[in-house]
Amino acid sequence: MEYIENAKAEFLQAKEGMIKALTTTPDERINWAPSPTARTPIQQVAHSAASIGHITGMLMGNPFAVPTPEEADKGFREWEQQFANRAEVLELLNQNSDAFITWLDSVTPEQLNTLVTLPFSLGTAPIQAMLSAPTLHTRFHTAQMEYMQTIYGDQDWHLS
Repeated sequence: MEYIENAKAEFLQAKEGMIKALTTTPDERINWAPSPTARTPIQQVAHSAASIGHITGMLMGNPFAVPTPEEADKGFREWEQQFANRAEVLELLNQNSDAFITWLDSVTPEQLNTLVTLPFSLGTAPIQAMLSAPTLHTRFHTAQMEYMQTIYGDQDWHLS
């Protein structure tokens, strides 16, 4: 199904962008943040990986149980503190990405209109409308990582 194949391709491109942003971050900067309230690159990847898992669960019919964005953010930030190196977060990113791709491969055309419960009392939406959520979320956090690179002086576009 073309719609699913496009969603899969866009997600894999976003995932690779995040991996590239992490691998082009120097060792001395992977646990650095520009302010006390900002995530480090390691935390950005951990957060994105966890979110891919939560979104996949939502798409499978398991609503996100945390009632507010504030509570979710607090919980995420506490949980992200456990990560300190690339290998840990890349393993989690790959694991949750693989689960999302496996789920995408199982979706039938009839399921695309199935309503799923959105987090934070936002209502419901059809699966088809939510297929890009993991991609967009991953891209947003990759952009934050790339901006952090410019803060510490990295002007390389990392095209190769």
